[in-house]
Amino acid sequence: MSRSRLAFLLLITLSTLPGLAVASERNRSLAVNGAPREYTLIAPDHDNTPLPLLIVYHGGGQMAASARKYTRFDEDADREHIVVVYPQGLGNSWNDGRVTPDIMERAAAATNDLEFTTQIIGQLAGEGRVDPSRVFLTGASNGGMMAMYAACKLSGRIRGIAPVVANLPVDWTCDADQMPALFIHGTDDAYMPFAGGRIAQKIARKDLGTVRSADATIEVFKGMNGCSGVKESKRIDNVVYDKTVAVMTQFDCTRAPLKRFVVEGGGHTWPGARTGIIADLVLGKTSEEFSATTEILAFFKALR
Repeated sequence: MSRSRLAFLLLITLSTLPGLAVASERNRSLAVNGAPREYTLIAPDHDNTPLPLLIVYHGGGQMAASARKYTRFDEDADREHIVVVYPQGLGNSWNDGRVTPDIMERAAAATNDLEFTTQIIGQLAGEGRVDPSRVFLTGASNGGMMAMYAACKLSGRIRGIAPVVANLPVDWTCDADQMPALFIHGTDDAYMPFAGGRIAQKIARKDLGTVRSADATIEVFKGMNGCSGVKESKRIDNVVYDKTVAVMTQFDCTRAPLKRFVVEGGGHTWPGARTGIIADLVLGKTSEEFSATTEILAFFKALR
């Protein structure tokens, strides 16, 4: 067999291996109120029809590359036939509607991230890459609050959300009539207080705003989605060494689905993410009882 023939067969074999993504990465830019904004686009190469769009907002103080590293949604873009976008916030933060003197000092406070989100959708829909009726949002912490903010203020354009370690701020109310949502909270989160109150009160010197409790946040969405009871509930405790227990609740809703995971003993972390000792010491325990990425993709796929 010639070397060229062998190389061709090897290429074909590798391209058909499971888990090997066939998706292109592109760095894109646009202007919001005259200021340049950037995002990373991961899109399947072989899909020529408009696909669902998943926007992943990074956490406060992070970068788009950080969110990509711990969520790893881009690894599923080709297999799940979705377009994944990791936008970059100004000053590594998002304008999620919170208003305090310290928050207003951030670079993000001077921009409109709702407009940024709208323009991303419009740009990709205009190119025929995405279906604007199938737009999904997720993110952790500040990114999770941004996902809620965009969903509540742009409800007609958002199909579903999955905020992780994020509660509703007290600064605004949700304008959506209904919104499919999956929430993930940690009971031992020192940054996003499970019981509500000041964000990172014992850690940050600055006033980062006040949030409703995790339960109060869920109550808002239960009211919007017409939820009257519990359809399914189960405890997940298959991994002993992670020292967490996950409690999954699927609510019985008439207008839109609502689901939550409460991680007992969980910190300000993304369940299932690859973390190190230092990260766990700073942010708290990362649960390995389930993968937030897998659950979010499954939830959104059911909506598609």
